[in-house]
Amino acid sequence: MPMLLAVDAGGTSTRAVALDPSGHAYGFGVAGSGNPTAAGISSAVSAIIEAASAASVGVTAEPESLAVLAMAGVQSSRFTTEVTSRLGGLGWSRVVLQPDLLAVFHSGTHLDDGYSLIAGTGAVAARVVGGRLARVAGGRGWLLGDAGGGFWIGHRVARAVVAALDGQQPPTALTGLVLETMGIAAETDSPSGRTRALADLVPAIYSWRPIQLAQFAPLAFAVHEDPTARAILVAASAALADLVETVWSAEPDGPVIGGGSVLVRGLLAAPPELRAELLPPAGDADLVPVADGVVGACVLALRTAGLEVDETLFRTVQVEVAEISS
Repeated sequence: MPMLLAVDAGGTSTRAVALDPSGHAYGFGVAGSGNPTAAGISSAVSAIIEAASAASVGVTAEPESLAVLAMAGVQSSRFTTEVTSRLGGLGWSRVVLQPDLLAVFHSGTHLDDGYSLIAGTGAVAARVVGGRLARVAGGRGWLLGDAGGGFWIGHRVARAVVAALDGQQPPTALTGLVLETMGIAAETDSPSGRTRALADLVPAIYSWRPIQLAQFAPLAFAVHEDPTARAILVAASAALADLVETVWSAEPDGPVIGGGSVLVRGLLAAPPELRAELLPPAGDADLVPVADGVVGACVLALRTAGLEVDETLFRTVQVEVAEISS
């Protein structure tokens, strides 16, 4: 059977692994955002090709070699055509797109049934039945949804800081961090200083693409003792719990696999009082965090090639990816 290429094309970074049907990994590559919604089509395709090229060094992609791209959202025909053509130039002639929700799910378990929750730049949850998405909630993008995700948090951080500088809300420790992030040197102890800070901050934020507000999300975790930051994080956690509740069912009985920086490195690493109970009280499932979806992308590539991924093969892929990406 030909070699396989698995690509986890995220909103922040893209990881690619070349592997054989036994789960042995031969190459690894990493690049910037491979999501066209976050980075634009041209930049996303370039990132995917950069990661795929690095993973393909020394690998012979035979005719009908399969590349599986795990990514969020429904992709345009322009993106699909361009990325397929350029991967074909590397020898990966068959390209299949899979949902990032499945990549995250299969990064945490070899089972076919359970749930997937992602909170990175955006936020989305799914019920997985038989290795397929049976119900999805969220993931509608920064303008229409993604409550609890990085943009959602960052947007509220920005609004809170502007309101505090304007005197509409109490002072917050977020103010200094946001001004520092934007490279604005201003004292905020006096009305005139706050006015000058606003004069610099507002146009600077408006010069960004809206999705870039997600860069403020880590600031809320950095000062989670601050009342304003705490309120934002508690609300984010409640929004994620609502996503899980929306897709929850008495069946299937399986784990909840969680991914995304806001969830894994943010809420799950934060003090327990900052987060709502993310799993419904009626459920007895475990919440299993994963660093990314690259293991799951490998599993999806193996499954798409017609191979059964049992627990032994799954553990092999986990070990191989960990070793080659370290």
